[in-house]
Amino acid sequence: MVTLAATIARRRIYYPRPLACLPDILMIDIHRRSGTTGRGLKRFHPIMVETVEEQSEIEAFLAQERERIVAPDLLDERLSTFPREHLTIAHYRPSKAGWPYVQLCQWPADFASRFPSSGHVFARGAYTFELFRDRHRLEKAAKAVVASLDRRHAPHVEIVFPDWSNDPGAPPH
Repeated sequence: MVTLAATIARRRIYYPRPLACLPDILMIDIHRRSGTTGRGLKRFHPIMVETVEEQSEIEAFLAQERERIVAPDLLDERLSTFPREHLTIAHYRPSKAGWPYVQLCQWPADFASRFPSSGHVFARGAYTFELFRDRHRLEKAAKAVVASLDRRHAPHVEIVFPDWSNDPGAPPH
């Protein structure tokens, strides 16, 4: 018998939510030793966790003994319970070195509904995300997302400035 907590999810950290209406992110560092082929940033598996109950549920799922290793996808198909009426772009910083920076976009329901659910475009029906090795690449990508929006048809955009954007000498977002 094996557990995910002792195998593919042995290395994991939580990224706390910057706002109450955004999820925490459980980031799992899935090692190549576990039989996965992910390299670089593809070795990381983010899970959007919206409630304390979901956090308990995912931790129990990871600790459950099973015959074989399975994907840590318990919450992947569950729809978000956070309402969203505009696009929110949030940046998450890792609490430990060697972990990725995350750009999370929370899309309005009317925008997300334009895409077929079978296409897996949105995590939990609401989120897209990108992982970055460093803060500079994350900030550059955020500017590209905002610049790519069609101003006539784009939803209202809210950018959640992280606390580290106020660091002395930090470039503005």
